[in-house]
Amino acid sequence: MTRLLLNGSWELSNGRTGDRYTATVPGFVQKDLMQQGALPNEYDTLFEPKIEWVEYDEWTYTRSFALGEHELSRDALELVLEGVDTYAEVSLNGKVLGTTENMFVAYRFDIKGIAQADNELSVRIASPTNTLKEKEAAFGATLNLWNGIPARLFGRKAQYGYGWDWGARVVTVGIHKPVSVAAYDVVRADALGYAITHLSDAKAIVNAAFTVAAAGADPVEATVRYALYDGETIVAERTERAMLTPGAGKFEAALEIARPKRWYPLGHGEQALYRLEASVLDEGGEAVAAMSRAVGLREVRIDMPYDEQGRKFIIQVNGIPVLCKGVNWIPLKLFPNLDTKEEYEVEIERIAAANMNMIRVWGGGTYENHDFFDACDRLGVMVWQDFMFACGDYPDDDAFSALVRQEADYVISEFGSHPSIVLWCGNNENQVFVERSRVHRKHGYGEKLYFEVLHDACAADTLRPYWPSSPYSLTFDHTKLEGNYGDLHSWFVWGQTHPYEEYRDVNGRFLSEFGMQSYPSTYVLNRVDPAATLRDPKLDAMQKAPNGIQRLFYYTVGDYKLPAAKDEFVYVNQLMQANALRYGVEHWVSRMPDTSGALIWQWSDLWPSISWALVDYGKVHKPSYFYMKRSFQSPNAYAKITPGTDEAELYLIHDHGSLEGRIVVELYDLTTDSVVQSVVNEVQGVGHRSTRIGTFSTAGFDAAKTIVCVSLYEGEALRSASTYLLGKPHQLALKPARITLEQETLANGDTRFTLSSDVFAKDVGLVDMPGTLSDNYFDLRAGERREIVLKGGLPAGMTATAICLNQVKTLDYV
Repeated sequence: MTRLLLNGSWELSNGRTGDRYTATVPGFVQKDLMQQGALPNEYDTLFEPKIEWVEYDEWTYTRSFALGEHELSRDALELVLEGVDTYAEVSLNGKVLGTTENMFVAYRFDIKGIAQADNELSVRIASPTNTLKEKEAAFGATLNLWNGIPARLFGRKAQYGYGWDWGARVVTVGIHKPVSVAAYDVVRADALGYAITHLSDAKAIVNAAFTVAAAGADPVEATVRYALYDGETIVAERTERAMLTPGAGKFEAALEIARPKRWYPLGHGEQALYRLEASVLDEGGEAVAAMSRAVGLREVRIDMPYDEQGRKFIIQVNGIPVLCKGVNWIPLKLFPNLDTKEEYEVEIERIAAANMNMIRVWGGGTYENHDFFDACDRLGVMVWQDFMFACGDYPDDDAFSALVRQEADYVISEFGSHPSIVLWCGNNENQVFVERSRVHRKHGYGEKLYFEVLHDACAADTLRPYWPSSPYSLTFDHTKLEGNYGDLHSWFVWGQTHPYEEYRDVNGRFLSEFGMQSYPSTYVLNRVDPAATLRDPKLDAMQKAPNGIQRLFYYTVGDYKLPAAKDEFVYVNQLMQANALRYGVEHWVSRMPDTSGALIWQWSDLWPSISWALVDYGKVHKPSYFYMKRSFQSPNAYAKITPGTDEAELYLIHDHGSLEGRIVVELYDLTTDSVVQSVVNEVQGVGHRSTRIGTFSTAGFDAAKTIVCVSLYEGEALRSASTYLLGKPHQLALKPARITLEQETLANGDTRFTLSSDVFAKDVGLVDMPGTLSDNYFDLRAGERREIVLKGGLPAGMTATAICLNQVKTLDYV
């Protein structure tokens, strides 16, 4: 097969004004216009009304390309558009080839006999908003939703583009994936996949399958070859003769592997990957069509045993009950699917470095590219993959259902070979919408999609289970059971402004969403406007959650005295986010296996947002990232302290397996900077779980002057070290601290910082530092030295600056 890429520079024209621009494919109209100065970019945070006109216009992409006799003489010639956003008419040399109506699938058009030596290709994209409003009007019923406009529910387009409670409204228009011409003889191969029909320590049987179609009008006989590689070594192979017909036919073969290597989630074993190759050979043994896929051998199931509370929700991989620790994923940018392999790898590596083993790809965004899943495969990060439905009623007429089935079949075929995907999920937060609409309909809006269309499509995929909704409590009729069954989105904290201490009242079986907001770094705020106050309209525009600013102040002043300076308020506000997430995460992890998942909302920002993200738009990792890295570490030891009580609980966390060691609890006095009491606990835990060790007394210790230090040892090796407070941070009687910061460049180009303090220093960190840091925002005892390694050198023009809570100047009346 010959493939001619048509990426790069195209001409873009506006159907209303006639204005012409240069466009980049893959790309989007708004992105091109921003880069050319015709639209403001996202750092003008008031840009939404200034760019909204783009979504109401018609746009045409055009380009010319040449084909030689080598392409034109082939048996088959096709135009392939891997992704168009969204409603387009595609023409070649003045002839309409067809239309597109789904952003999430690829389109293939036969251009044999239409293509010539010199060609003119045109992709005319209609206004997405006008098109969707026409579909809404034709449907005739009012559909309910959260976020955006009701018309968004009628399109297979990234839902977040119409605005979310963390994102700006940028209704994208464009050709966002590669465009190419495929020329081939004899046959075309497609949809290579596999099933695991047997897996034991002795052998594995992999059933490989792909579709093959004859390119010409007549059947052809050919050799079909399958091979499984471990590195460069063939571990299984099969070759057979087959008759290939013009219509696509499916060909299968069972491949047996002796002593197979399994793929395990991060922390539970190796991430062994085989390579499956399928090819069609001509009479001379040359491949006329070939495909390859990574293969990971693992078994995944959802285990829901009954208990006194209801039913557990445990994801088992290779028989191991895995504690799922991680984040929810939204697109990295306002403009989806343009991310590079290197960008994906950096993000997934940072997630894995934080001891997180699962990403939930949220259903209001997009299906990410193969590079995303490749990185997850390699690092052992499991993926909970939503289908792209979020927060609303969705139509379920025959036409829309057929469109959804086409999408599901495509997504499963395209991405289903990745072992990192351990779950397909029907939607995000539509259980409540189904339930509400069932009051006036026999079947709720979307119910057919999640329980029939998507269910049936996923039934053909034996590599992972299907879950109809997130959250889902095994019923659409009794939401009072929420938390006792299935997965849970816990939003009483933040969503209903409950104190985050109420996280300990939430005993869900799998927390697939929860979170706390904070400001982004001053590094990001200063790129918006360094002179802006926290109530400047430019910064207010970054907050999309209703009453979000009020809630931020409510939670922040609950933990801290009010700082006198803007940058110090941002610092303590971010610490509050870290405190809240730690409080919830350590409660849920301590319940394992009664609770078996904690997925934080959300990983990162896609514009300069005030949001729930752990990583802001400037790629500065907030304190919460480093807090979660320590809390998700395993093995670990937790202290569950309730202010005002004289006893604290002690837990051993060993979700990677059994453990024997000791936990040392020290009570550190801030007045004397010394340990005044130490208790050693010999501990043992069996299995992949958490073990309650017992309690220790805090009676007689002053919350203003006491730090609780908890350390876990296995033999002589220190496995974890954490500090806790007996009360709130604002109670602490911290001394003025002198932080010493040393910096050196290592032989590999990384930068090492060493920090120390003359007194106990709370939450010492390198502030506003983008990049990959080994650690940050930790407590230092008097005289203690801690190292932070920054991957690579400091960004140009940046100086490392240390901060700690001791140094924050507060308003004198609080």
